[in-house]
Amino acid sequence: MGAAIRMLADPELAPSPATAADGSRAQNKLFDLARQARRGETVTLTEAEVNALLARHLVEARGVRLSAPRARLIGDDRLVLNAQSSLRQLFDEASLSVVADLLPTRWQARPVWLHVGARVRVDGGTRRQLRMEVDEFAVGRQRLPTPLLRLVVDPASVGLLQWALPSHVERVGIEPGRVVIQTATSP
Repeated sequence: MGAAIRMLADPELAPSPATAADGSRAQNKLFDLARQARRGETVTLTEAEVNALLARHLVEARGVRLSAPRARLIGDDRLVLNAQSSLRQLFDEASLSVVADLLPTRWQARPVWLHVGARVRVDGGTRRQLRMEVDEFAVGRQRLPTPLLRLVVDPASVGLLQWALPSHVERVGIEPGRVVIQTATSP
């Protein structure tokens, strides 16, 4: 019973103000980075820009079924992502729709918070990728084993944990409140 109460609890979230201008600015920075292979360039995205990009562009473009996504950029290449999903959606993704059918309709529609903590790293090779290695997962305030993330979240949302990178991007790091992207200094 205690676990169910913790799952329905809201996490402690700091407000994350982000504007349409933040999203446009982030898009422009990433577009310029992708099309211009300038050597030794550093591009910085603020936390507000990342949150605007998540909320206004990435979630819609990738068909993600989560709402109210927020990122907190901790530093030391670490970030925390929070987003909402309906309880029904979580049960459906985990192939437990029969259990969800037993719940009252208002409970099924109730939004719950998902909390994901991860560290970023760039995988080298010919097809460079940014990967987020999940090391913490919770529904509401109830911590769960990290492998459960892939069972209770739709594939499009799980897809947000890895991104193809242009070949000239050498490093992506997370500092407190910002993402720092560095391009290679030599071809």
